[in-house]
Amino acid sequence: MNDYSKWDKIVDSDDEKEGEKIERELESEKAEGAQYMRELQDSVEHFLQRNHRVLLKGDGEDSRSDPYRAPELVRQAQLPYREVNREELRVLAMFICLTHFDDGETNLSRHPEILEMVRHHRWLEQDPGTLEFLCRVHNLNMKEDAPKPTTKDVRLKAMVLSAINTIAAAKKAKCVGGLLELINQICTPTTPEAREHRIKWQKKEFGKDALFDSLFPDLRELKDKEGDEDNDWTEVYVMIAFIVVIVLVLVLLVVYGLPGSMGARPDRTDTTTTTTLLQAVADSLGGLKQEL
Repeated sequence: MNDYSKWDKIVDSDDEKEGEKIERELESEKAEGAQYMRELQDSVEHFLQRNHRVLLKGDGEDSRSDPYRAPELVRQAQLPYREVNREELRVLAMFICLTHFDDGETNLSRHPEILEMVRHHRWLEQDPGTLEFLCRVHNLNMKEDAPKPTTKDVRLKAMVLSAINTIAAAKKAKCVGGLLELINQICTPTTPEAREHRIKWQKKEFGKDALFDSLFPDLRELKDKEGDEDNDWTEVYVMIAFIVVIVLVLVLLVVYGLPGSMGARPDRTDTTTTTTLLQAVADSLGGLKQEL
């Protein structure tokens, strides 16, 4: 019969004990981190609920774009914010916790979680009212008559700015592919444009621009109109260039004839036709100039 009593005296080595200790510490830290995130998410959710109630009462209309302007005109200029429900407030609170980063840090290390959340909740990125809601919440706490903020409120407001920066970045950077395209650019920037976007992301300049647009909707509308006018002028320039090319081709055909008749000397009729054609084109361009 085999005697296994000798195995009873075997003890764990110091390395094994140290490894088990490290594992226990990591599990403990992970549990503490999860608990901290739950508590932080609850704090953000309560912060959003409190400010949402203020908005619903009508006290959230910000008229600082013009202190002498009628409030109803400000309401017409501002974008409508999303009427979030309890579940959406919970989602927003989680999104704010995910996207927040302090100065000198970054949230791009959590970009898989951010993109996954945006993919499941498309309204975070696609509904302009979501961005406007966060901007209104942030701006409520900047009013002169607002209660003196606590240290906790200041931190929560900074967290909201991080979320605003994340949502507004793709549109401000003119990325047609949305947040996914922008994050792919700035995670490993390889072009000057991508590096510039990365700097703006880290400085939260996208979010600051969105806050400015929400505070001063008149200036935003003016900027949009100027952009439309620039597009209109671009179309006009393209049309003029197209007309000039056609005129040059017609002149060459009239003066030199078709390819099969190269070298033929233009007669008086060709010269008269050319002059008449140029005069007609000049009249057309003059009429176009008067319309502009």
